[in-house]
Amino acid sequence: MDNSTALVQAAVGLEKLMAGSKNATLTDSTVAQVSAYVYYNAQVLAKLSKNKAFQSKFTKTIFDQIQKDFGLYVDAQARVKPKSLHHVYEWKRVGQPNARLFKLKVISEQGMSFRMSYEFLDSKTLVPTNKGVHRHVFKDKAMIMEAGIPVVIRPRFSERLVFEVPGGTVFMPKQKSVTVNRPGGKAATNQFRLAYARFFTGNLVNNSIKSSGFQKLFGASMAKALSVPANIKRVQYKFTPNTISLQADSALHSAFGGVL
Repeated sequence: MDNSTALVQAAVGLEKLMAGSKNATLTDSTVAQVSAYVYYNAQVLAKLSKNKAFQSKFTKTIFDQIQKDFGLYVDAQARVKPKSLHHVYEWKRVGQPNARLFKLKVISEQGMSFRMSYEFLDSKTLVPTNKGVHRHVFKDKAMIMEAGIPVVIRPRFSERLVFEVPGGTVFMPKQKSVTVNRPGGKAATNQFRLAYARFFTGNLVNNSIKSSGFQKLFGASMAKALSVPANIKRVQYKFTPNTISLQADSALHSAFGGVL
């Protein structure tokens, strides 16, 4: 059950209590008034968490900051350990923000919460070679090297493969293919996944959420919306749920304006 549903159910359970207790064992307004306070706040939070415009702004504000901070974190790690993370950048541009082959994405939203994951982008640059005319783009470079998927190299434009290695040139037999078991090197396998886990299971993601400025952006508006109306503060024995719900609507529009 998401938070907004729980709030609605809790609020519904309070409606009978708001009828008051004047003729019951308790002969004052305490039960009705406390129930009205809680009901009002529950209505505000439930309505806000279900509002698509607010939810979208909530998600975008926090997600954009996390995307920025996570990218900078991976860039820094890649510059320190290029053999581990070179595969998630274009060739010979390890650690450069505009050469990233990864990005975060929102995969689901529910109330005032959302889930994220990542995806790899296609490489668009030619594979570096020392000699030869025929060059190609290793489109799935990041995904294949991260997973350590073996790659089979076959001659396409000539009858044999030719490799430049330290000390000379190697000519393979005609039509002979070569299998590269770890195309990104052993040090690259699963390293982006580990960097992702470190960022999202430690304090880094919490610091990023704080840096998003969401609390500063919406804190005052939230406090204004949750401020209990004067009529609820007055001592009385009975409150009307529909009236309180309408007051919650009015308070939200007043506090958040265009967001709603």
